[in-house]
Amino acid sequence: MKKVMFLAAAALMLGACATPPTYVGTALFAQTQQPILATGNSGTRVGRACATNVLGLLIQGDMSVEAAKKNGRITQVASIDRDIKSYAVYSEVCTVVTGR
Repeated sequence: MKKVMFLAAAALMLGACATPPTYVGTALFAQTQQPILATGNSGTRVGRACATNVLGLLIQGDMSVEAAKKNGRITQVASIDRDIKSYAVYSEVCTVVTGR
C-alpha cells in the first residue's frame, strides 16, 4: 500500500513538470486556445505544428511558426494561435497558423 501511495505522489509531482504555462496560470488539466498574432491578411488554410511533453522528462516536436506554415502550405500569414492541452503527466502545445 505504501508503494502505491508513493507512486501516486511521484506521478503527481512529476506531472507538474509536464504542465505548460498559459495566460491564466498553470494547471494539471487544461485545454486553452491563445491568440498570438493577427494581421490584416485573410486566408482559409490552416497549418499546425506541435510539441509534446511526457512527465517533464521527454519533450519532442517542432512547434515553430515556419513548421506550421509548411504543414498548411501557407505563404501569407493571417493569424497565429497557440493550442494547449495538458493532462497531468502529458501535454501538447501546438502553433496554429491560418493564411493563404
